[in-house]
Amino acid sequence: MAIKNLTADVLIIGGGPAGLTAALYAARSGRKTIVLAGRGASRLSAGYTVENYPGFLSIDSRELLMKFREHAQHFGAEILNADAIDFSLDTDPKYAVTRDLMVQAGTVIVATGKPFLKEKMIPGEERFLGLGVSYCATCDGPFYRGQRVGVWGDTEDAADDVLALDQSGCRVTWVPGEKNVLRAPSHLVETIAKRNIPISFKTKVKEIVGEERLEKVIIEREGREEALEVAAFFIFRDGLNSPLLLKAGLNLDHKQCIAVDRSQSTSLEGVFAAGDVTCGGMQIITACGEGGVAAMRAVQYLRKRET
Repeated sequence: MAIKNLTADVLIIGGGPAGLTAALYAARSGRKTIVLAGRGASRLSAGYTVENYPGFLSIDSRELLMKFREHAQHFGAEILNADAIDFSLDTDPKYAVTRDLMVQAGTVIVATGKPFLKEKMIPGEERFLGLGVSYCATCDGPFYRGQRVGVWGDTEDAADDVLALDQSGCRVTWVPGEKNVLRAPSHLVETIAKRNIPISFKTKVKEIVGEERLEKVIIEREGREEALEVAAFFIFRDGLNSPLLLKAGLNLDHKQCIAVDRSQSTSLEGVFAAGDVTCGGMQIITACGEGGVAAMRAVQYLRKRET
């Protein structure tokens, strides 16, 4: 089957809050905008309650995502449910390739979220996403005040959120992982220990189980399995595992996230990034803010090239 060629002023890779906000701003400015939203879509598509997005006391994440999508389409953005399987960002024009499309554009905004390889997921993780499994303590921690929760991961972000959950009233157990050496700074580990937060060292997380919602996490330490009964399990794994981004020549920071400046510019001219792929605030509202900034800067970039 022949590949169909499309052209755009602004190409946005990613269909979550950052990508759709960028699409809204770019399309509203009169620029032809194409979004490769991907078939996996945003984590908002998992369906959970959002209580910290301005203007909505409480809204289902899927409904909020649909509102983002409809708003962008209202201003003329073309949204395609296709995944970029290859792209070139240091060429002119820049382009992305899906299984049946090649999209060329003058500028690109990368808003792919914070992806990870499915084969590295914990058994049961995908099933209970939004039903007890979370990747954002700030977002979901308040739902579990007074309840036992677990945190998995040995990074600085994980340690920070162990403390944040504890301070928000959750009863936290930290499971750093199987390694002997933690990557979290020693002062954070010491603070966690001083707060009498249980730490399960050298522990493997084997499975997340439950009926309608997460009920417990099966862990293994010293060769013995046991059940950690928790209402929620917060997972913090390494950042990007996307060879496409490295192949494209984008600089990544020490967290393996796309490095950007205040204008959301990347290391490549005319390429911007927004949302969780930059490891910014890791919130819906911050992703939207970054998406808006990226789109405005992308439009400015096009305008300068045309003068």
